[in-house]
Amino acid sequence: MDVENKKYETPENQLSGEPGSPNAPIERGAEVRGQEEKAAGDVYDKTSQVVSETYEQAKIYSRKNPGKAILIALGVGVGLGFLFGAGSRHSRTGRFARPVVNALSEIALEFLR
Repeated sequence: MDVENKKYETPENQLSGEPGSPNAPIERGAEVRGQEEKAAGDVYDKTSQVVSETYEQAKIYSRKNPGKAILIALGVGVGLGFLFGAGSRHSRTGRFARPVVNALSEIALEFLR
């Protein structure tokens, strides 16, 4: 076997990114990762914008309808109390928690429409 005629790539040649180099897939992976980071940033920005708009709409609604907002908040609080209370111990309240939470959520949805 003729070892002297074989060309070995030095680390500088491996990092050059030429199409035939073994590190071309690494550079392609870095490029794809950069695109994914940009896409994730775009999704985050859009989601943040939608959440901000929804929050503003909720504030406006609660200013226009303070009574309904208080009842909705009370219903959500009672529903969450039943839900978390029923999860920590097994008793008769567990049978009532799910229907109460469902009913309260339906009432809240009707107020928000």
